[in-house]
Amino acid sequence: MRHERQKKLRMEVTRFIGILGFTVGLFGLLPPAYSDDDVVEYQRLKAEVVPVERVFQQVKSEFEGIILELELEDEESQWIYEVKLLTPQGNVLKIEYDAKTMDLLKIKGRQDHSP
Repeated sequence: MRHERQKKLRMEVTRFIGILGFTVGLFGLLPPAYSDDDVVEYQRLKAEVVPVERVFQQVKSEFEGIILELELEDEESQWIYEVKLLTPQGNVLKIEYDAKTMDLLKIKGRQDHSP
């Protein structure tokens, strides 16, 4: 009786391993979830813009406040980081940086330095 259960268990494990192997092999034949064009675009963008971490550091070093939003936009073939910042005075600033050089391009909003 015990021998029969062990034999049945071995057969089930063998069948499971076979199904698992077939499934893994089948997924190996599927194309990746992204195209080669996406990889090329990623590499191009990576070479053209600074990482987001650097944007956060730059904003923190130049302004006091809470970053509400950060966007990367393509404006007339120039990558722009647009940052919305809530100041301690309750004002919202819209700050734009060149995404490649981190040059400050524009500040919109009220820059009130009083408490």
